[in-house]
Amino acid sequence: MSFAGYPPPDHFLGDLGMEAEVTTETTARVRTRVTPQVCSADGGVRIGVLATLVDIVGGAIAARVLRPDWMATADLAVELVGHPVGPWVEARGSVLRRGRTTLVVEALVVAVDEDGADTRVDGAAADPVAWASMTFAVLPAKEDAPTLPQAAELPARWAFSGGALTLPVLDALPVTVLDAAAGRVSVPARPYLHNSFGAVQGGVVALIAEAAGAEALGAATGSDGAGTVVTGLQVAYLALGKVGPIVSSARVLAAGPDGRSGAVVELRDAGAAGRLTTVVNVTAAPVGAVRVPA
Repeated sequence: MSFAGYPPPDHFLGDLGMEAEVTTETTARVRTRVTPQVCSADGGVRIGVLATLVDIVGGAIAARVLRPDWMATADLAVELVGHPVGPWVEARGSVLRRGRTTLVVEALVVAVDEDGADTRVDGAAADPVAWASMTFAVLPAKEDAPTLPQAAELPARWAFSGGALTLPVLDALPVTVLDAAAGRVSVPARPYLHNSFGAVQGGVVALIAEAAGAEALGAATGSDGAGTVVTGLQVAYLALGKVGPIVSSARVLAAGPDGRSGAVVELRDAGAAGRLTTVVNVTAAPVGAVRVPA
C-alpha cells in the first residue's frame, strides 16, 4: 500500500519492500528484507539502503511529532558498527530532542528474524549493526500551505508495496560511473526515485553518495568500487534535486589500502545550473575489514 498516495506504483521504495510501524507517538520502526540486490561486496546490506530505512523511520516520527507543522530534512548520519546480514534489517527510531526550530531523531539498526525479533548469537540478542541520527528543520504551518495529517489520518502500520528488485540496487537507480577516480557518477532524477516533493528521495541521495565515495576511494587505494565498503555517511541536505541528472564529485581526504579511508562527496543538479544539493562525508574500508568505527 501507499500512504496518502506516496509512494506511487513503480517506485524505488516499493521495490525495496519496506514495512513500517509507529510504535508510540515518538517511536517507530521500519524494516526491509536482506537480499543479494541490496548488499555490498562483503555480503552486508549497503549503508545507503540503511540510510533509506533511517530516512523513512525519521519521517514517520516527525509526521506525528510536528503536526500540523511541516519539516525539511537538514542532515542524516549513519555509522556501521557491525555486519548487517539479516534475514531482515530494521531501523528503530525515537525522538532525541524536540526544539522550537529543530527535531532530532536517533535510530539503531538491528538484524531481525522473520517474526521481527532480534537475531541471536550464542543465545543472546545480537548487538546493533548501525547507529544513525537525523535532524529536521521545523517549518511552521501556514494557512495557504499544506500541513501534516492529523493523528487520525496517520496509519499505525503500513507497507511500501510494489515489485521487487531484480537488479543490484545501484543498477536499479541506475548509477552510471563517469570517472571513478574523480568520484563522478550520474543518476537521473526520475519519478521512480522521487520523494513527495517531486525531488530525489533522501535515501537515494545517500546511495548516490555511497557509490561515488566507493569509486573514488577504491581508485585511490588501488582497488575498485566493488572492493571498497562504505562504513559511514554524514549527509548535509542543502537543496532539492528536481531536474537532474544528479552528478557527483569527490575529494579524497585519506586513503590507505589496509585501513579506513575518507572523502567528501558533493552532489549537484546538473539540469538546474549545477546547483549544489548535498555534501556528504564518506568513510570506507576494504572488503573483509572489521566494520567498526576507528
